[in-house]
Amino acid sequence: MLALAEVASAKLAGGERDNRWLRQELNYLWITFFSDVPHANSVMIEYSRGWKNRLGMICLSLTGRTSYIGINSLLRLPQVPSYVALVTIAHELVHYSHGFGSPLPRRYEHPHRGGVVVKELVNRGLGSEYDLYLQWIREHWEVFYARNRSSKQKRRTALASLA
Repeated sequence: MLALAEVASAKLAGGERDNRWLRQELNYLWITFFSDVPHANSVMIEYSRGWKNRLGMICLSLTGRTSYIGINSLLRLPQVPSYVALVTIAHELVHYSHGFGSPLPRRYEHPHRGGVVVKELVNRGLGSEYDLYLQWIREHWEVFYARNRSSKQKRRTALASLA
């Protein structure tokens, strides 16, 4: 069986990492690793802002009918290994399954306390992908972000340093 990173690379070879790709990866992850998690509502996923300290987020609409997953727009760039985006999506699916950003019952008081997200990723068979993800983030994210952040973010940083 191919590792998740190999499958993702093979799927990406002919395509662009756009919002359609995100939806395909969400579906793939849900079927392959989260098949026990009910689809309690509609789940939308798309690229969002290019945050410095956040790779993804999940929130529930006021009606509870839709969960929205936003993925850092910098993860669409080809310099970022696809497993970084995949682990980020899986991370948000863990939150969904724990009742954060979804109508499912809350399993924990806090979404990250005690390493529950990482434990869940490992238990679901994504441990080696998580290790690759963590290594890339630790070794490359700061420099990558500094090179690729938007002009607006660069101006904001320059203005803050003048104050």
